[in-house]
Amino acid sequence: MLKRPRIVLLAFDGFPLDLFRPAMTPRLWQLGQDGGIAPQGGRTGLPSTTYPGFTSLLTGAGQWSHGVRTTAQRPGAVPGWAGANRTAVPTIMHAARDVGLRTAVVMGDHQLQRVMVLDDFDTAWPPAGIVPDGTELDAHGYPTNAALRSHLLEAASDPSVDLLFVHLNETDTLGHDLGPNAPATARCVRSADALVGELLDALAPDWERTVVAVTSDHDMVLRLPFPTIDPMASRDCAGLADDWIADGCAAWLRLTPGADPHMAIDRFSAMHGVAAWRWHEPNILLLLAAPGRIFAQPYVPITGIHGSLDTARTLAIVGGGHPAVDELGARIRDVAPRLRDWAPTLARILEIELPDAEGTDLLEPMASRAAG
Repeated sequence: MLKRPRIVLLAFDGFPLDLFRPAMTPRLWQLGQDGGIAPQGGRTGLPSTTYPGFTSLLTGAGQWSHGVRTTAQRPGAVPGWAGANRTAVPTIMHAARDVGLRTAVVMGDHQLQRVMVLDDFDTAWPPAGIVPDGTELDAHGYPTNAALRSHLLEAASDPSVDLLFVHLNETDTLGHDLGPNAPATARCVRSADALVGELLDALAPDWERTVVAVTSDHDMVLRLPFPTIDPMASRDCAGLADDWIADGCAAWLRLTPGADPHMAIDRFSAMHGVAAWRWHEPNILLLLAAPGRIFAQPYVPITGIHGSLDTARTLAIVGGGHPAVDELGARIRDVAPRLRDWAPTLARILEIELPDAEGTDLLEPMASRAAG
């Protein structure tokens, strides 16, 4: 009889996909070789930014259901038309806790912890989403990977923890400030891989019942030396939108009541530096910047940027000794998983319900999926 499964969901913020290779990340690479790797990576939704991506990862829902549609805030709040500050649907962590499974959360971004309503977990670090005094912080004020080490290893070493979620943030900070391929960013990736090795070693005694899923929220590219894009400064677009909010290489616009949406799409998408758009009813437009371009906002990353189509790739790795790993590994080698596919898939392994999930259960037989 199989022992109760154990799930570890490891999420990197802003992991540069170009640095995922055998020499740079040997423990992650070997985990995927033994289990499975999506050859072209996984996919996140648009905008390809932190809050929408990770909220979809844990809820299995799209951003129009969970409500978190932007990482940008103004200040400390999101304008209601552009989304919400906290998820409107429960995460897989909540679903597991509600049926009596033991959960643990270790977060490198305490702001994201509150967005995903993980600040109410007794077994979360930092407690209540408040970073304890004396914690080592990175240049953006988030706990470093080194500061998380003891907490994640403690949780991984506890065999009673059924579902562990770990979020490592430091690659995102260095990627923004120095660039995704900068020497310091590469050193951080190497160090993070060594930490992954320690995590896997801590899981070894329970390996036969463990599933380790590794992903990230977005890729990152170098910012090019072009002016920022300001949709409201275009004379051709005057009067077509009455509010907007930038989210890196993407921007949400609220069209002015009565504005012709076809004209708005034509005018805004023709702006220099805009590569694509997405239309959302009834009057919301998402603009996506060309590679290396970014929209104007109070904080503009110096070097590394994300949010548009070119940064919508994610890590997608699975490993472990649980019988589901072979099937899941084969599946992600054939089909790039979306972030919202992970929660319903892992929920199946844990035998818990996730009624708000909209993603694909990657372990569901293809015939059942086609019939449904």
